[in-house]
Amino acid sequence: MKCLRVLLVLTLTTAAVAQFAPSSLRLTANLDETAAPEPRLASNVIIDILPAANPDVLWLGTGGGVSRMTVDATQPLGFRFESYGQPQGLGQGGVSGLLVTDSIIWASFAYDTSVGISGAGGGLAYSRDGGATWTWLPQPRDRIYDLDQTTGFDRVLGYWPTTTSVDNITYDIALSDSFVWIVSKGGGLRKHVFAADYTDYRDTTGWRVVSPDTFHFHPGEILNHRAFSLLYAEGALFVGTAGGINKSTDNGRTWRNINAANGGISGNFVTAMAYQASENALWAATWRAEGASEFYAVSRSTDDGTTWTVHLDSAQVTRALGYMETVRAHGFGFDGRTVYVCDDLGLWKSPDGGETWDLFAAMTDSATEHQFYEAAIYSVLKDGGGRLWVGGVDGLALSRDDGLTWTLFQTARPLSDPERTADSYAYPNPWSPQRFGPVKFRYNTSGGTVKITIYDFAMSKVADLPAVTRPSGEQYEVWDGRKEGTVVANGTYFYKIEKPGGEVWGKLIVLD
Repeated sequence: MKCLRVLLVLTLTTAAVAQFAPSSLRLTANLDETAAPEPRLASNVIIDILPAANPDVLWLGTGGGVSRMTVDATQPLGFRFESYGQPQGLGQGGVSGLLVTDSIIWASFAYDTSVGISGAGGGLAYSRDGGATWTWLPQPRDRIYDLDQTTGFDRVLGYWPTTTSVDNITYDIALSDSFVWIVSKGGGLRKHVFAADYTDYRDTTGWRVVSPDTFHFHPGEILNHRAFSLLYAEGALFVGTAGGINKSTDNGRTWRNINAANGGISGNFVTAMAYQASENALWAATWRAEGASEFYAVSRSTDDGTTWTVHLDSAQVTRALGYMETVRAHGFGFDGRTVYVCDDLGLWKSPDGGETWDLFAAMTDSATEHQFYEAAIYSVLKDGGGRLWVGGVDGLALSRDDGLTWTLFQTARPLSDPERTADSYAYPNPWSPQRFGPVKFRYNTSGGTVKITIYDFAMSKVADLPAVTRPSGEQYEVWDGRKEGTVVANGTYFYKIEKPGGEVWGKLIVLD
């Protein structure tokens, strides 16, 4: 259930913010760390879905912060949300890593910048009381002690220090018996002592770099130091990098490197790992890195990482779809022997441990007929109650019948917000039809027939959306940005919503 934060968090945070806070609303940041959690899903970008010790609670890592979802029969969909982000004292940006155990919850954050390739780390936060209170710490980085000005090597540290948060994002978090482990492209693999009564994680110098090989740590030159995923299972630590999988059974003192040449995995860029307890199986999302013989697929081991087999390769995908597509996996979920794989194409399912696969159809809400308009899926969980939870770019989906029917959970700033300046809004706005899915027009209705028409700046009609019947409350409709099959040009557009009680107008900017 982990995913590639490089491609997801920073490329989608802008879209997530646009969906949660459309430009037609004026938002004032609340920096009071005692602020109450927001009573809604933090973002429609769902990065992680993890269970709590309480079977009625799920934790969600999103593009807008951490959300707790609790079973609550008094709510319209039977669940209640509480969301935590920077206003509640957590880190800046979207969640890039999430860990939930019986005793502690960890989250890491990332945000976009004008410098760096992959943005910057927004630090980490943890809670020991189920989210009631949080402690934030800045992004771990190194103090300079005795730097060789010519080479940049610190003689005391024994490696090249990472002194900035830029390109230093914590993508994954793991907990062993004695240490908390984190990974990042720029900061490498780091560990910090862990104990039930130890709280000094804000001392970022305590996050010591552990090199997963015999070389001095230098992430700029060695692919095996660019770390992206973590897994602690059966007493062993597995670290996924751009140079393969590294396994240690002695807290990082010695390592074995598993790569496409010596271990049978499909590719050396390891973006996610997970443990399937019922089969004692390790799963890894193994993408192509630099080797000409590497390829995109997922890899599986049933002997603690000694040997690996490849699944969801081109042959299996072609058999399932009838045509060739490339799998770019982001995470895993399990239900006994059944395996779920999150992919840019959607959600895959194998009932037989990876021998055969099927791709789920687009997830459509059985009540509203709204759907996930973006195919990519980034998180999946089959909970103890048999419910299948799926997260993507367009929100959270729930199925109680393994995908036959779905209920979608989506969020937006409500029209009842006291700071709103219009009776409706479009989001994202500005909007790029080429980069994002359909634009959404949000409005309030007393129930009945709704009709939306789009006009260009000269008030010439561009598109008529089909009339629909909606129940009372806040609703939305979508437009793909096309006029007679062709994507419209950049510019300013207006939309008219005809609904019971009158009509409302709004403005949309198209900017590719």
